[in-house]
Amino acid sequence: GSSSTPLLKSKMSSLIIEMLEEHVAHKRLGLGELAVLAATVEDLVHSEAMELLTMAYEAHNLSMQEALQNEVQEDLVIRTFMLFYTMPWSRKARRNSTALHEQLKTAHEDNPDWNTTMLWVEDLKGAIRYQGRAEDNPFSKRSAYFGTYPLMSHLVEQVVDEFGMFQDVQCRQLKNMMLDLEGWDRDDGRVLLTNFYRPYMQGIHEYFLERPAYLRALGSLDETDQKRPSVIVPNYLYGRSFCIATDAGIQSF
Repeated sequence: GSSSTPLLKSKMSSLIIEMLEEHVAHKRLGLGELAVLAATVEDLVHSEAMELLTMAYEAHNLSMQEALQNEVQEDLVIRTFMLFYTMPWSRKARRNSTALHEQLKTAHEDNPDWNTTMLWVEDLKGAIRYQGRAEDNPFSKRSAYFGTYPLMSHLVEQVVDEFGMFQDVQCRQLKNMMLDLEGWDRDDGRVLLTNFYRPYMQGIHEYFLERPAYLRALGSLDETDQKRPSVIVPNYLYGRSFCIATDAGIQSF
């Protein structure tokens, strides 16, 4: 909608923005304009991904001009990129090595989907290696396949291109899990906070463990009834833990 336009202005060309606003105002947004907008948004997403990858290298004092020494460094860069990408608030720790390593260590606690996401990234890496096997030197002794910056950049581009589809499946699963927690007497898209925490407390799974203060910050906590607070399902699902917000306000679903 028009409310999302200001979020794009920080990085999108003024010409594109003016064209978009003019056509939306006159309700004449054609296929050509939509194609330009889609291409521009895709370019912004890739541009920000490269910024985050650069940030990941710099956070660990690694050179983008030299190949990474081993798989340990490769894994460190990839995990740091994914941390910055999926949990934007973690970027504040990029200049504090101790804090950053602590964030990486506890990422699975801050984002219950972290381990599943990293398994997906491993599958994606395997697919890329398989596709590039014809070009790869079978006698190469490099221990880090994505050790060079161009190959790491290619991996990151694949991640941002395919993450929306992967996350859509995750969001659907979470939605179904949350709706199963709804009481029989309500169908307003809300789950009692006590029901929300029950599966985690019973050891059924490791989702739905966010503190009330965090839920409140997401706009996911309905405290209209102070004695029976509830979680607003859509707000929770599209919160920052589950949907990716870029600096330009673009989200991947």
